[in-house]
Amino acid sequence: MTSSTPPAGPPGGPLITAPQRPPQEGARPHLDGELVGFLHQSTDGAFAIARVRVGMDEQIAVGPVGHVAVGQTVRLSGRWTEHPRFGRRFQVERAVVEDPRTVAGIERYLISAAIPGLGDAFARRVVEAFGVETLRVIDEQPERLLEVSGIGQKRLGEIKEHWARDRRNRELQATLRGYGLSQALANKIIDRYGEKTLSLVQRTPYRLCEDIVGVGFRTADLIARAAGLDLNDPSRAEAAALFLLGQAEGEGHCFLPLAELVRRAERLEVAPPATQAAVQALHERDAVARYPAADPAAEPIYRKVLDEAEEHVAAWLAELARQAPPRRGPVDTGPDEAALSLQLNAQQRGAVETALQSGLTIITGGPGTGKTTIVRVLMRAGGRGGERWLLAAPTGRAARRLSETTGAEARTLHRLLEFNPGDGSFARSHTNPLEADGVLVDEASMVDLNMMAFLVDALPAGCRLVLVGDADQLPSVGPGRVLGELVECGAVPVCTLTEVYRQAADSGIVRNAWRIHRGDPPISGEREEGGGINDFFVLNRDSDEAAAEALVRVVTERLPRLGFDPLRDVQILTPMHAGLLGTEALNLRLQAVLNPTGDAVTRGGRQMRVGDRVLQVRNDYDNEIFNGDTGRVVSVNGPRLDVDFDGRIIGLSGEQLDDLALAYAISIHKSQGSEYPAVLVLLSRAHRVMLRRNLLYTAITRARRFCCVIGDPWAIRTAAREQGGVERYCRLGERLSRWTGAPAPHGLG
Repeated sequence: MTSSTPPAGPPGGPLITAPQRPPQEGARPHLDGELVGFLHQSTDGAFAIARVRVGMDEQIAVGPVGHVAVGQTVRLSGRWTEHPRFGRRFQVERAVVEDPRTVAGIERYLISAAIPGLGDAFARRVVEAFGVETLRVIDEQPERLLEVSGIGQKRLGEIKEHWARDRRNRELQATLRGYGLSQALANKIIDRYGEKTLSLVQRTPYRLCEDIVGVGFRTADLIARAAGLDLNDPSRAEAAALFLLGQAEGEGHCFLPLAELVRRAERLEVAPPATQAAVQALHERDAVARYPAADPAAEPIYRKVLDEAEEHVAAWLAELARQAPPRRGPVDTGPDEAALSLQLNAQQRGAVETALQSGLTIITGGPGTGKTTIVRVLMRAGGRGGERWLLAAPTGRAARRLSETTGAEARTLHRLLEFNPGDGSFARSHTNPLEADGVLVDEASMVDLNMMAFLVDALPAGCRLVLVGDADQLPSVGPGRVLGELVECGAVPVCTLTEVYRQAADSGIVRNAWRIHRGDPPISGEREEGGGINDFFVLNRDSDEAAAEALVRVVTERLPRLGFDPLRDVQILTPMHAGLLGTEALNLRLQAVLNPTGDAVTRGGRQMRVGDRVLQVRNDYDNEIFNGDTGRVVSVNGPRLDVDFDGRIIGLSGEQLDDLALAYAISIHKSQGSEYPAVLVLLSRAHRVMLRRNLLYTAITRARRFCCVIGDPWAIRTAAREQGGVERYCRLGERLSRWTGAPAPHGLG
């Protein structure tokens, strides 16, 4: 810790003068003073609500100040904001910390620092003895502490050791923050490396990518450049390759062809020979997998963990498909159909029989083909045969819908496999398998490769697996295209439903879904022959502003007249986040119209009010709310929002609020697995890179009773026409075909 002798002043008196009243918003970008206490601190110190003494006044500062010790002097950069309930506060963007400048501040600092051997009473004695010179004495002449009554050699040694460690951590913090790292990341790095932090960060910054969650290649690269490292160092190319493979997984790929990896690496200023050498080095130390190809440029390059997951899934699914477990009792759905007062058609009955006779069955079909009916019959037939079946779905909303439609308990895959948020593991595995004769997963198009690997690992011997979904919908957000590849590979039993129920055939939503499936644009209800339909409409608008205005009119005027509550029943879907018809702009417009006033919490320039619909955008395992879950803000308590997630009230504050977004409008990808009473879909020419058939198909099949597509006619036609949307690098189907007839390995390794 660096120390300077502050000018003398009255004991306990302020050395900083400031206006008695806070300045007007935008008039003063800094807040200088002494941090005197906290109203709230996050556990990692990255966020806090602090009391800062400025002259004779106290101001409230909100932001990354949780690492500051009480009594320290701070210079805060940021802006003034007005909270509707708690008044004017300073939103901190950056904090520069200095030693305390007053006797009272030094005393508070020493007490809050919790130095071993220096309790409250001794801290006061030390300050009484040395006044404003106290910190300089501790830093430069610690032996003088022996002049204080009650401090002996042992206590002095404890104080010196703690003080040296505190000084070292402060210097490390200053260095890491200077590299642009957040407080939370700086804490993680120091906790991991300790005294070696500075040496490791400056000499081998790319090691951070592997060791520290939250540090990616770009962050490590900034540190390397600031430290003057040679950008041709092999470690940089290796880190870039791993970063790009991980980035590709975020796009849905399981691997990258070598030529594509080389091309992407060039954007990071890594020369092709360096990338090829990096791949070879990573392969030799078993960090990546590579497979020979007739064209070397097409050679698949995997991160090792995903290579093993894809192989594991292929092996176990092949084993399930090859070995049908014994069936208790005959396959006769007649009693079950009679008990449920329904009658299956030939396709549906065949699907149920296949599921009861096979180890692995895929049931796929579009809207109106009766997939839910099959599940109901299958569950009853299995139970009548003495079998125990478990139902699951990828998301909470999909699981609840499955429970409602079948009358049986359904859980998310995370709950089914008993996820442990503490260490990120699942309690259910090949060593502790599920207790079931059959497992059925609905909305299987949403299941990515990683989750499928954990699922098959937890299946007991002789257990059936049934995957139900619509292969024409968007694939999973995570890596892989599991359902699509299983349908296409020809190595497993697939029951494809094409016959539409008569009552479903009268729905404009169902009819237009099948039109889009064929590549034809949807038809508006008033243009439909035979009197038209009243649950599907298309509003052509040539400009984005006109489309947005039409959206507001439909939500606020037309839908309420049809009995839909705009806040409860209506969901707006759009392909992208940015732009006039993106989620961000639409949410602000709709919030202003539907929920303009009320108690709110401001976070990062965003306001979330009581009554707002909100969306969880990252998994929060501690609170068991997951990416894509939607809720409603029910109350504001200081800096905390209480959100109702389908009957569970969760209190969220600080950085947790960064994982919430307004949800009047959400992306079509986020809507997967959900259904809404009324859906409005926005399409624009600005969305042209995403306009694909499965995108529009997924969007309109989210609607249960009403759907309206609003936007540019060209964009709507293009979305229906362009098939695409399956361009993912994955080899599950290929591997599954190879594994057919081969024994399956045990465990994920």
